[in-house]
Amino acid sequence: MDTALASVPHTAEHLKTLTRLMGGGGYRGTTDQLETLLGRPPKTVRWALGNHPRIQKLASGS
Repeated sequence: MDTALASVPHTAEHLKTLTRLMGGGGYRGTTDQLETLLGRPPKTVRWALGNHPRIQKLASGS
C-alpha cells in the first residue's frame, strides 16, 4: 500500500476496489446519482488531483 494512504486504510481499500472494478470493465455506465446527492455536478478526478494541497505536495516531492 502507498505510504501516503497508510493513514486512511478505508480510503485505500475503496480506491483499490474501484481500480479493480474499472480495470475489469465494471462501472461502464454513468448515472446522475452523485449530482443528485451533491446538488451540483461533481468535480472530476483530474480537478481533485490538481487542486488538493496534499497531492500537490506529494507530486512536487517537497
